[in-house]
Amino acid sequence: MIIDWDAHHGNGTQDIFWADPDVLFFDIHRASPFYPGTGSLEEVGVGLGDGAIINVPLPADTGDAAYLKAFHEILVPAAEWFRPDLILVSAGFDPHSHDLALNVSYDGFAAMTGILQGLARRQCGGRLVFVLEGGYNLISLSRGVRSVLKVLAGDEPPEPGLRGLAEVEAAAAFHRSAFVAEEDTPSTPTDAGPDGPSGTP
Repeated sequence: MIIDWDAHHGNGTQDIFWADPDVLFFDIHRASPFYPGTGSLEEVGVGLGDGAIINVPLPADTGDAAYLKAFHEILVPAAEWFRPDLILVSAGFDPHSHDLALNVSYDGFAAMTGILQGLARRQCGGRLVFVLEGGYNLISLSRGVRSVLKVLAGDEPPEPGLRGLAEVEAAAAFHRSAFVAEEDTPSTPTDAGPDGPSGTP
């Protein structure tokens, strides 16, 4: 089984396995007319390989939520049906925002790695191989690779979208007293005497 998360559609890989029922190819990428312009939903293979090609074309600026939804709702069920002997990942890091094609974060790459690691453990004895592909910004390329390697080395994958929330909560607690008034404590009415409020029989 091959998973390609590079921003560009893996048209070469698709052509090689176009009619091969023994290889499941899952490709998530930026949709046409983005280069190379292939990888539509309807491209599913032919002959015995019909259905063994899964393309997920996405619009520009697509981020972590859509990628993880595709992994959970398309990739995982397909892999559990196919039951691969090996999972090979074409790991391009140009979906990061620095390459201006999509908007996947470092935490997103780590989360996808965690999903694939779990799949490999359940389906094929942990046999999971990553092959470095695209990535043109050296900062996002190096940090993206590091985020994958940390998960493979045993780190718990972070949940994308939560980074910085703890710091915001701490800052809010620090500043709150400056702009949020504390609630008034209830007090006894000023006109209350020993027998209760005035006018009470």
